[in-house]
Formats: sequence, structure tokens, C-alpha cells
Amino acid sequence: MVDVTSAPRRGLFTWLRGLFNRTPKPLPVPSLEAVTVDVPDLTSVHRTTTVTFESPAKGDGFDFRVEVRCDWCAEGRFDQETLRAAIDDYAASVHERLAARIREVTRTHEPFHVEEAEHDVNEKLEEGECFENGLVTCRTTAFLAPAPEVLEQQRKAALELQEIEHRYAKSALQVKLLSRVAEEWRHFLASGMAGMREGDDALAWLTPWAVLLAEQPDKAATEVGEMFQQRQKQVKEFIEYLDKQMKAYQTHDLFEFVVTNERQLGHAMRLFGLPLPGELKSGEGWSEPLPRAQSARD
Repeated sequence: MVDVTSAPRRGLFTWLRGLFNRTPKPLPVPSLEAVTVDVPDLTSVHRTTTVTFESPAKGDGFDFRVEVRCDWCAEGRFDQETLRAAIDDYAASVHERLAARIREVTRTHEPFHVEEAEHDVNEKLEEGECFENGLVTCRTTAFLAPAPEVLEQQRKAALELQEIEHRYAKSALQVKLLSRVAEEWRHFLASGMAGMREGDDALAWLTPWAVLLAEQPDKAATEVGEMFQQRQKQVKEFIEYLDKQMKAYQTHDLFEFVVTNERQLGHAMRLFGLPLPGELKSGEGWSEPLPRAQSARD
């Protein structure tokens, strides 16, 4: 018996046709939501370290003692622990870098030229150090000192130089004070000489006595008396010399004698403070020589 009420069976082609003609279901569309990314703030870490070592001087006989102060700075959008670790890494290797760069400079300087060597070393280090494209930077300052043996010799030389400077400074001060006091004594002595003016050549002989009185003012009474006695003796000897000159020239023409000796005698008389014959005032100037007589042919 055939059951006519049941649905007819589909064939293979009917099944395949239904498979390819089926409308695909749309894929679900993801929803667009805002995504927030946390960006760390700019952070910086600073640290100062010191590196010490010895660097050879010119000739390799002595070494400079070198101390370098390193001012580190690490700056970036990292946490402080990361920045500190970066400084630690580069600080551990900076000793070799600095020693090599400074060695090139110190080898050109004598061991006793510390100032010049320190100046040139700091010029060499002026640019500083930069690592990881500026993440870590280091500014360096070098301080140099001579070897102990050189330092000992420099101390002795400095003490000797100081002693010399003090001795000359003392001498200069003594001269300054002595000049001021001697000038007062010179003015005092000149005031007792009639017809003399300040600045006159005739007063130049007072300077040694003024200096003596400036150093020993308590001997003023005896020294001033001796001063004038010696002066009188000098004038007496000068007069005797003139007398001899007159006798020596007695055989010569009187006019030629006067013309030849007038200037020399006039100058000598001024030094002794003696007025020249024919002068209006003592000390106004040199006396003009007498005019030469004209020959009959002229």
C-alpha cells in the first residue's frame, strides 16, 4: 500500500539547487568604541657621580691626579626606575671614555703646568656626553692636581716667591715713607738758607742729609752742624781751586779765559748757592757768556 498523504521526496538536484540559491545570513557588525591609551608623563632623573684616576703628563715622568665630576640627567616618558637604570649603565662605563679623552690632553703638558692642563682638559670635555639620542646626558668638569713630588717643589718655590715679594713690598713702602719724611727735612733745611728757592739746583746737596735726618731724627742738632761745616769746607776747597786756575791762566789772554770758563764756573757757583756777579736775582737762569770781540777786519 502506498501512502499518498506523505510529502514527496526531493531529488539530488533539487537539494543542490536549494544549497546554492540560499541567501547568506549577514555577519554581525562589531560596535565601534573609543580606546584610551595611557601615555606616561615626561620624567627626569638627576644624579652626580665622581670619577678619579691618574693621567700621564708630558715625558711620562709624573702623572696628573684627575677628578671628574659627572652631572647626569635622564629624561623621557618612562618611569623613574627605568631612567635610573639607564644612568647606572652608562655611569659604569664612562670611566674608560673620560680617561682616554683626558689622556690625549695631559700628555702635551709639563707636570708643573697644572693650570694650563686643567683649562685644556675642560675645553675638551665642554661638549659633554650624550647617549641613546639624548635620553641620557652627562656634563663633566675636571679638576687636576700635580703629583705629590711636584706639589712639594711648587710649595717651596711659592714660599720663596712670597718672601721675595714681601721683601720688595717692604722696601717700596720704606722708600715711600722715607721720601715723604726726607722731603719734609729737606724743606726744613732749605728754609734756613737765605736766597734759595724750592727746586733750585743749589739745594740738591741737601738730599743726603735730609735722608739721614729722616732715619735718625734724634741726631738733628749734631748732624745739621756737621752738614754746614762740611759745606764750608767744600766752598773753601773750591775757592782754592779757583785760585790755582787763575794762576794757571795768568799767561793766557784774559778775555779767552773768561769766555772758556764762564759757563762751567757759573754752574759750579750755583751748586754751592753762590750768586753770580751781574745777576738781578739769584737762580733766575744761566748767565750769558760775554760777546767775543770782533776783529778789525770785520
